[in-house]
Amino acid sequence: MDDHTADYWARQIRIGALIAAVVTAIGALRIAMSWSGAGRWWLIPVLLAVVAQAVLIRLPWNRLVRREGFRRQLLVWWFAELPVLLLFGFADPGGAFLYLPAAVLLLMSAAALWAPRTVVLFGVLSGLGYLVLLPVKAHTGVALTFVVVAMYGCVTALTAINSQSRRRLDNRRRSAEQRAETLLEASADTVLAVGRDGALKYVSPSIEQLLGFRAADLRGARLTHVMAEDRLGELHDFMTKMLALPIGQSMRVESRLRNAAGEWVYVDIMGTNWINSPELQAIVVSLRDIGARRELEMQLSRQAFTDSLTGMPNRAKFRQQLEEAVESGGPEPVTVLLLDLDDFKLVNDNLGHSAGDELLTTIAERLRSVVRPADVLARLGGDEFAILLRDLDPTDASGLAERLLSIVREPIRLASRDITCSLSIGLAASTGGEIGAEQLLGNADLAMYAAKRAGRNGYAIFDPTMTLSVLEEAQQRADIEHALEHDEFRVLYQPVVDMTTQQLIAVEALVRWQHPRDGLLGPYHFIAGAEANGLIVPLGRWVLRQACAQLARWRAESPAAAGLHVNVNLSARQFQYAGLVDDVAEALADAGLDAASLTLEITESMLMADIETAKETLHALRGLGVRLAIDDFGTGYSSLSYLKQLPVDVIKIDKTFVDEVHIDEDDVALVDAVAGLGQALKMKTVAEGIETDEQWDTLRRIGIDHGQGYLFGKPAEQERILEMLAVTVA
Repeated sequence: MDDHTADYWARQIRIGALIAAVVTAIGALRIAMSWSGAGRWWLIPVLLAVVAQAVLIRLPWNRLVRREGFRRQLLVWWFAELPVLLLFGFADPGGAFLYLPAAVLLLMSAAALWAPRTVVLFGVLSGLGYLVLLPVKAHTGVALTFVVVAMYGCVTALTAINSQSRRRLDNRRRSAEQRAETLLEASADTVLAVGRDGALKYVSPSIEQLLGFRAADLRGARLTHVMAEDRLGELHDFMTKMLALPIGQSMRVESRLRNAAGEWVYVDIMGTNWINSPELQAIVVSLRDIGARRELEMQLSRQAFTDSLTGMPNRAKFRQQLEEAVESGGPEPVTVLLLDLDDFKLVNDNLGHSAGDELLTTIAERLRSVVRPADVLARLGGDEFAILLRDLDPTDASGLAERLLSIVREPIRLASRDITCSLSIGLAASTGGEIGAEQLLGNADLAMYAAKRAGRNGYAIFDPTMTLSVLEEAQQRADIEHALEHDEFRVLYQPVVDMTTQQLIAVEALVRWQHPRDGLLGPYHFIAGAEANGLIVPLGRWVLRQACAQLARWRAESPAAAGLHVNVNLSARQFQYAGLVDDVAEALADAGLDAASLTLEITESMLMADIETAKETLHALRGLGVRLAIDDFGTGYSSLSYLKQLPVDVIKIDKTFVDEVHIDEDDVALVDAVAGLGQALKMKTVAEGIETDEQWDTLRRIGIDHGQGYLFGKPAEQERILEMLAVTVA
């Protein structure tokens, strides 16, 4: 039996006991006023019955009626009233008339609790009393007796119908409550109903899953009994705020509760004030476990502000802490050290990215050992670190920079070899919030680049004149843009020959800058700048179109150029450019050149930077029909399994393995392995940087297909290539 039903039964039994006491008291009054002296002794037991029935009102019926056996025994009380009432009807002079209302009252009180079948049985038995009393005591005739009994039968039927209706409503209510209880039990949320005094009037079963407590053990208990002592103040504040809310208004907070095992559980608490609602008279509280969400938020926060490789704060976290330090505006200086590893790209290119990551983690640990616990050491990305100092004099910051340079220079063991690294450090300071965080970081960046320009492996303190370097970079960009607009760039062509016959088979297009002031500049003077500022894409597009057009002109001018190919280098940014495939297709179409005549060269390190994207780009280029070559092979440590997957036609062996191939057995073994690899994968091999006959002879004996270098020809104008073609024909 649920609480609602138990309350209803207890209330109806008390009403029944009160009615019985009142009816019995009326009987006692009747005995005192109308009975003869010999029969008035019945007044004593009747009054005792009044007292007994009045005492029954005070019994804990709410608890007693929950036992099914007791409820069956309780029915005997109602049926026992009938013979007593019938005897009183015979004993009292007007008993026949008193029996009728008393029987109706008993019938109505029975209908409030018992099933219709029981009510009908009670009505039939009490109706039989009429059949006896009316003729005997009231001397009524058969017709009148029938009418009265029939009317009483109607009362019985109506009462039974009301009883049935009540049971239907109770069943519907119980079904609705059961559905609600099932939903609440299945819900991840726990629902509590808290009275004004803090007592738990309702607790959903899901609390066992949330906190490990049984709902039955908590119902009726006070919140103060189940809350830890250190949380009572917070509970009091919450209840005070809830009671101050208008009815139906809600408040949400996040807190933590201890479960049955004494562990903390983080919960989202939604409270709604229904304390003044007649139906509820409680504060309804919903509890939701947010432990997983909180852990995810903390994890996302760590990811958002922590560098995954070193565990240091990342750029976003460093910038946030720098802004806080600068905005505090205290008298102590705020100093930023910006650290950049010199030539870190060479480690990635030569030893691979895993070795690069190992190097970065080692450097990070060394930097940690130098800075103070209160300092902020962060990795801003790539090979760039930063240190935030809040209370260190700029002079002392210089000493810190010296220690950083010294500890980083110590050799590091990577890939079975000792690597020596160096740093370029830029220092910038601000006092009293005189400049913003962004400008302070920018100043340190300028100082760091000044240290690099000064020869690296050192530090520089920001000076306002350093902003001139920014102007220089901007000027270089403008100069390159001007050169593109005014055709100041030239393309030279270096021969690629057959290793056996030294016959010209291809040329590699190499860009030069005919600077109006500085003369002819090699790629080292402008390629890095163009790569940094993004102008390498239009420059590379121009070289591609020039090379394709030139090959078409050679073929038109010389029959010997019919089988000639042209090689064009792609820069890293150009290779990542989304419009690369379209640029190649347009260059071929405009020149009227077949795609197989063009070979695009990509460095091994460019491929390994993002192998999956590289594969997509290479397959798209192969779809056009162009040939593909891996330049500087052997310096990027690519996996042979990746090489097998790539649609590559040519392997170009880097000059570093050619320089001593005629005297170094290790280089011979490596080049021989590459030649075998090329044959196995059906790729052509090209050796770069051949300068002597000894190198050429060794490479030819190893089995290298093609060669390129000063021995066969330096980068030359298109006229020189025509002359070489003419010699080939002759």
